[in-house]
Amino acid sequence: MNEPETSPEPPIPTALLQTNPTISRWFASRLWLLTLVCGVISLGLFWYSRQNTGSLITIAFREGHGLKPEDRLTYRGIEIGAVEKIELNPNRDGIVVHVRLTPRARSMAAEGAKFWIVRPMLSIDAIRGLDTLLGAKYIAIDPPSVEARAQSHFVGLDSAPIISPADGSLEISLDAKSRGGLENGAPILFRGFRIGNIVQVSLAMDARTVRARCAIDPEYRDIIRNNSKFWNRSGWRLEFGLSGLKLDADTLAQMLSGGIEMATPSEPAPSVSTGHRFFLYDKPEADWLTWQPSMVHGQTLSRLASNMPQPIRIALRWQERSFGFRTNQQRSSWCLPLSDGSILCLSEQTTAPKSALADSTQIEFAGVSLSPSQFQVSNTTSEASQDSSVESVEKVGRFTTSEPIPVDVLRWPADRVAAKLPDTVCDVLIAHADASSVVAIDAGRLKKTSIDWEIDEQVLVDRDYHGLPVVSADSSEVIGFIDIHKGKKRIVR
Repeated sequence: MNEPETSPEPPIPTALLQTNPTISRWFASRLWLLTLVCGVISLGLFWYSRQNTGSLITIAFREGHGLKPEDRLTYRGIEIGAVEKIELNPNRDGIVVHVRLTPRARSMAAEGAKFWIVRPMLSIDAIRGLDTLLGAKYIAIDPPSVEARAQSHFVGLDSAPIISPADGSLEISLDAKSRGGLENGAPILFRGFRIGNIVQVSLAMDARTVRARCAIDPEYRDIIRNNSKFWNRSGWRLEFGLSGLKLDADTLAQMLSGGIEMATPSEPAPSVSTGHRFFLYDKPEADWLTWQPSMVHGQTLSRLASNMPQPIRIALRWQERSFGFRTNQQRSSWCLPLSDGSILCLSEQTTAPKSALADSTQIEFAGVSLSPSQFQVSNTTSEASQDSSVESVEKVGRFTTSEPIPVDVLRWPADRVAAKLPDTVCDVLIAHADASSVVAIDAGRLKKTSIDWEIDEQVLVDRDYHGLPVVSADSSEVIGFIDIHKGKKRIVR
């Protein structure tokens, strides 16, 4: 039997993918933009990572002294880096320390930077690094100059470098018989205050003495005078006598580090310049400890020294008759030319005594000689007022001249002259033509009276200061003049 014929099954349809040539070309032509964006993002991430990671430097040391990873690199007491790794160098005669700087300290990795490991050091004449005795060691840095070129590998120092003196410091040399307790960095003291430090200790070139190079801080350089004395100060002294054992000790810091003390005589000599040499004594003489000089220094000096009055010498000349002969007499002092053309001075410099012959009086200053007809006095004092017991007459006078004051004479602003002495005593300075002779007087050494200020007898002001102007340290005004009469020293107005 014939089977029925079956029709063949139709084939399964398949989808034909057709690409749009326009879209394909557009995508292919902009594919590079995606690559560029990815590259920019990668560079940005790399830059950001660099900015927040900091530079990696290596420092070669001969000894590690217990340094370990994560110990700090510090500058001025703050952390600017950390140790990442420590390893032996290829020759095995030292170590290499890998330090990662903080991002803001990247400029420290430059030529001239000096590194050393701070650790406790105890010797017969010095002790250092006490902050590392119980805590971790750390690396310290003496930074390079701002213009130095970048560098990544450094050779560390075995100990701290010599500290460079600050700008404006006074550098002097001290010659000693032996080193004793002299050590780099030890302080120089004046009345217990540090005014400088030892920069470097070494043998003299001929090996006959020990020479200490010292730096006096800028604000204290005017305390050092030509007649200053220096002595070694160990910080403690042990004496044994009939009365028993006596220990004289200073502060703990000074007992540990020693140092140098100095004193300047009550009558200070001129200031010294860099390079001046002094002898370093083993101990002070008794009278050195009693010296009490009055010397302006520090911020007060910096503020006033460049703008202090410039007094000039003045002389009053006259003639007297003695045993039938005419004799020349003279009284000398100081005066202060003012910007308004007038001149301030003690009244005694404008008034001759009654014994003076008529028309014989002359005033001389700045190379100018004036007769009575050529100057006019605003206020005068009688001859009797020259006695300190007379209190009713003004002691300071002002006069004007018909002759012009020489142009090379410096004049003090007239509006910076006080009308009277302040109601309360204050710190003052005695102006002088020689800047090194300016004297400072503390308010505690002044006593206000009904008409003037008396100066303590312990303040040494010799007769040459008679007539010099006095400036207030607070207002920078001329408030009076120095009057020295019969051993009494006063500020009058």
